[in-house]
Amino acid sequence: MKRYLLYVWMIFLLSGCSIRTGGEVFFTQIDEIEQALEQPEWNTITQHAEELKKIYQDEKWKIQLIGDEGEYEDLNESINRVIAVAKEKDSSNIRLELATTKSILEEIYSL
Repeated sequence: MKRYLLYVWMIFLLSGCSIRTGGEVFFTQIDEIEQALEQPEWNTITQHAEELKKIYQDEKWKIQLIGDEGEYEDLNESINRVIAVAKEKDSSNIRLELATTKSILEEIYSL
C-alpha cells in the first residue's frame, strides 16, 4: 500500500512539473518588462525587474526540483543583471539579458 501511494505521488509530482505552471509566472513578467521597453519608463521597468527577482525567490524551490544547480544559479545571475541594466537605463543590454533569462527558463521547463 505504501509503495502504491509513493507511485501515485511521484506520478502526480512529475505530471505537475511537465505543465509549465511555474514557468508561466516568469514568462508573463518578462513579457511585461518587454512591453514596458516599447516606451521606456525606467522606473516601471525597474519595478518589473525587481518583481521578477521576487518571483524567482518564491519559485526557487520548484526550480531546484526540476533544474540542476547550474541552471538556477545562472537564472539568478541573469535576473540580477536584468535589474542592474534596468537601473542603468540601457535598453539594448536589457533586451539581451531578457533573452538570456528566457532561454534559461525554457531549458529548465523543457521537461
